[in-house]
Amino acid sequence: MNLRASLALLCSLIASPVPIQAASEAPAPPPSLARPENAQPEAPRKIDVPGVKLTHGPATVKLGTVAELKLPDGYAFVGPDSLDKFFELTRNLRGGKEVGVLLSPDDWVLYFDYDDVGYVKDDDKDKLQADKLYQSLEEGVAGGNESRRSRGWDELKLQGWATQPHYDEKTNNLKWAFKLSSSRDQFQSVGINESIRLLGRGGVMNLTLVTGTENFKASEAAAEQLLTGFAYVSGQKYAEFTSGDKVAKYGLAALVVGGAGAIALKTGLLAYLGKFWKFVAAGVVVLGVGIQKIWKKITGRDER
Repeated sequence: MNLRASLALLCSLIASPVPIQAASEAPAPPPSLARPENAQPEAPRKIDVPGVKLTHGPATVKLGTVAELKLPDGYAFVGPDSLDKFFELTRNLRGGKEVGVLLSPDDWVLYFDYDDVGYVKDDDKDKLQADKLYQSLEEGVAGGNESRRSRGWDELKLQGWATQPHYDEKTNNLKWAFKLSSSRDQFQSVGINESIRLLGRGGVMNLTLVTGTENFKASEAAAEQLLTGFAYVSGQKYAEFTSGDKVAKYGLAALVVGGAGAIALKTGLLAYLGKFWKFVAAGVVVLGVGIQKIWKKITGRDER
């Protein structure tokens, strides 16, 4: 498929009922075809998504008004003006707080959204009970499935932790990851969504890393390296909190299960949330199921 494949063909590929499996890595070339030691490395292949405006690295992109990210060569970024289109193409729900999506040349994706809930205290950093948090996550995904069914989209199911929630006091970052499957292939293929919360003075930058299970560790390491280029702008850093600043009404545990949704569960306000419960699914992104196969089709990199 060409890089500028038609939108109609693209949508038909995404909606195909054919089971999706994560692409296996290509075998190493035989010695006769190996690159000579003095050969110049190949330039990263330019990412292109039909109908979506992209910023290509190297560049510095804005994440709302509170942070910036250095975009390396070979990577691409979907800004606010194309997020509606991108989310529709990938059949994901928007919550209204998204500030961008990073696309990797190695077939993983990093979603960014910012929630100006205020300064999140980390007092409960030693009280992150994985079992209880997982149960709440399952309930959130089940609620999101109601909306997915109404749209004719595949349902999702959690398949356990890939990484249990843990907090880094030095960087003020909270991270966890869970395995995810889809009704597209009767929940056989498994992808991984890793969630990262970067705490700031006035809120939280929420990141969701979407990748396949086979390449999770490599993708996680690459994303961690890339995030060394992330920074809150002056005045928005976690350490710049001062007395009188807005303070969030919940802590780290609530970030894992969806923030406002956790408050609703504790205070009996879940009925009030109603249809908005679909957004309290902890950043679940369906592209994580068989991402390599799907992503190559979206970008035209699947030449078969």
